[in-house]
Amino acid sequence: MKEWIPLQWSKYLPNLTSEARMTGSTEEKLKRLGEKICTLPSDINFHPQIKKIYDTRLESIKTGKGIDWGTAEALSWATLLDHGHPVRISGQDVERGTFSHRHCVIYDQDKYQKYVPLSKVAKNLSQFQPCNSHLSEFAVLGFELGFSYYNPEALVIWEAQFGDFANGAQVITDQVYYNYIILILILIL
Repeated sequence: MKEWIPLQWSKYLPNLTSEARMTGSTEEKLKRLGEKICTLPSDINFHPQIKKIYDTRLESIKTGKGIDWGTAEALSWATLLDHGHPVRISGQDVERGTFSHRHCVIYDQDKYQKYVPLSKVAKNLSQFQPCNSHLSEFAVLGFELGFSYYNPEALVIWEAQFGDFANGAQVITDQVYYNYIILILILIL
């Protein structure tokens, strides 16, 4: 093992590929997680539109019909969180979702306090991190890349609202590909 490889990555190396693993969740587990993340507490005053979205999500979980993109995304993250894997997503408007599909952070209309439904599944509060960021693609993607290097067990996503936003971060994207090629060459030789 090379001395420069961080400890958290050592179980993934020296092999560049891992064994095939069974993935997926049972319908029962998805329903349990879905009900947990789609049931809003009654003591918080949510905007009526948000309440309606979550009521519709809960109904789709119970019936198994009409599950939309935002619900499916939340379910996928809930399964990762339930297995102890951190999930971090950053971008300009990730809490709400670029086209209002996500709503992973919602607010009490009276007290303006945050409520994060996926925190009901997370093992600790820092395990799910939705981070609204400013429009500095280079800086944000660079930070998230560093974050993903630090924790290979985490799902780290940088969400650019539109493809042209990625142009500002192209230097980092090119550098990542270059680093992987160098790493592969080092491990092979």
